[in-house]
Formats: sequence, C-alpha cells, structure tokens
Amino acid sequence: MKKLIFCASAALVMLASCGKSEVCDCVDTSLEAMKEMKATKGDTTKMKALEEKYKPTMDKCSKLNEGKSDADKKKMEEEAKKCDGYAEMDKIMKGGM
Repeated sequence: MKKLIFCASAALVMLASCGKSEVCDCVDTSLEAMKEMKATKGDTTKMKALEEKYKPTMDKCSKLNEGKSDADKKKMEEEAKKCDGYAEMDKIMKGGM
C-alpha cells in the first residue's frame, strides 16, 4: 500500500490541467487505486494484482511530469487540487479514511 500511496503522491506532482483532462483522470485513478488497496487489508497477493492493474495508468500519469520545471510542477499540483477526487485522495493520503 505504501508503494501505491507513493505513486499517487508522485502523480499529484505530475498533473497538468484539470477539467476531466488527463490530470483529473490521474487523480481519479489514484483515488480508485488507493481505495482498492485499502480494501485488501494488507493481503499481498491482492495488492500485487492491483499494482499490476494500475501500473499502465500510473506510468502514463508519471510521463505527464517529464521535462517540467519545478515551477511547472507546482502549477500542475495546484491545478490537480481543482479535480473532483483530489480532496478525498488527500484525505486518504493523510490517513483519514
């Protein structure tokens, strides 16, 4: 689960623009993955299957960050905060779910 949370956190830094764009898709996918990982209750077999399930999407989200300056990354993170699933994902990442 820690690996997925790390990936989700990294995805936040990589996000470009919101409005059901790739950025919001990344936020939504990260949120979905985090919920599913939490539901496994530590079952490593299930967690491994989920990592494989979400790997292609998380890789795609990671590529949104390539070649961006720190300032651009900060802008992308701010824009991600406007996505529908961001607040819930942030809550989960802080341990509140």
